[in-house]
Amino acid sequence: MLTNPTQPTATSRTRVVAAGAVGTTLEWYDFSVYAALATWIAAGFFPADNPGVSLLSALAVFGVGFLFRPLGAVVFGHIGDRYGRKEALGLTIIVMGLSTALLAIAPTYAAAGVLGPVVLLVARCGQGFSSGGEFAGGASFLIEHAPEGRRGLYGAIHYMALIGGNLIGAGIVAALSFSLSEEQMQTWGWRVPFVIGTVAAFAGVYIRRRLGDTPVMEGARKQDDIARSPFAEALRTDGRAVLRGIGLVVGFTVMSYTYVNMQSFIVTVSDLSQGAAVALYSLSLVVQLCLIGLFGRLSDRIGRKPVLIAGATLMVATTYPSFLLISSGSTIVILAGLTLMAVSIAVYAGPFTTVITELMSRRTRYTALAVSYGFAVAVFGGTAGFVVAWLRQELDSVFAPALFGTVAAVITLATTLTTRETRLVRLED
Repeated sequence: MLTNPTQPTATSRTRVVAAGAVGTTLEWYDFSVYAALATWIAAGFFPADNPGVSLLSALAVFGVGFLFRPLGAVVFGHIGDRYGRKEALGLTIIVMGLSTALLAIAPTYAAAGVLGPVVLLVARCGQGFSSGGEFAGGASFLIEHAPEGRRGLYGAIHYMALIGGNLIGAGIVAALSFSLSEEQMQTWGWRVPFVIGTVAAFAGVYIRRRLGDTPVMEGARKQDDIARSPFAEALRTDGRAVLRGIGLVVGFTVMSYTYVNMQSFIVTVSDLSQGAAVALYSLSLVVQLCLIGLFGRLSDRIGRKPVLIAGATLMVATTYPSFLLISSGSTIVILAGLTLMAVSIAVYAGPFTTVITELMSRRTRYTALAVSYGFAVAVFGGTAGFVVAWLRQELDSVFAPALFGTVAAVITLATTLTTRETRLVRLED
């Protein structure tokens, strides 16, 4: 057992929050931007007579990037558990920045033929690879720095950073779509958000390089208690926790990525423009952002499990009603549907990051967390947008995708009911 490490000062905690949150913010900024720009990307890289086919192709590339998450989880998990959280996080944000830059300069199909979609695919794979280590690294970094009794809040801040990136990305795309013509958006406007993301990524590199590692990792180094092969050890000692982590992520990631892809889904089921759809989505995101911190802090007071179960129950109960409202065609009703989906996700998101981090043992925490989260997101989250669009087109029903989300949410609810309370777990053990 490691001795309890010295807690950081209040001033250093502010820098810790910034360093831990910046990569997660950028990760979801990139995903939100791609989802919001899907119709323009589809037209530029996958021209077809049927716009639905083009959109499916663009969403398929979005999903393929997620297949590289598990690989990134193993690589960055090894670095994070062997050499420190800081080292791994410094590398993830560099790969993320280079991949986003590649998206910004990717040639379209009209300019370079098949090379254009290939470059797009390579860039998305790079983003997926870096994301495989970013969530786990940011979560471990923040929660291992958290003061006593506030791990739930720090985990919520980590997820709020994620939503913040989502909101910033959606807001920038909405502003561009309203200020530029359709032709300008198609020719060069869609590249602007990726340029902004590239600049922000390398600013994040500077922020992260200025900080040391977490108190938990520093304590482990002093006692020479470092795993030699984190992945092998994680499978051997944390195998059940990894499987439980996957169960906790399944419904959550399906709901989260379905929610993100509502920006494109709304256009297919209503007369609203892409810009209007993104604006409505952004409004609902503000509500979600405000609630996550409250439920994270609540988990510090009453325990993680009650809040987690409440969130999972809401996701099961609200999936179908949310699709029903969003498919109405009415602007106000669509906003109500998006907000209902946002609230159910927010309740679960409050304690989620902290719970899944506390479930993993210290020696392999980064790897175990990255593998469980990365695998679940790759298989279920990355395909959510494609599955929703495919079910909508193949079954000719706006409600068919709701079944996919409901089943996934039921799996997560069942997992929460059998998950132990983790609020009093010692992160040093």
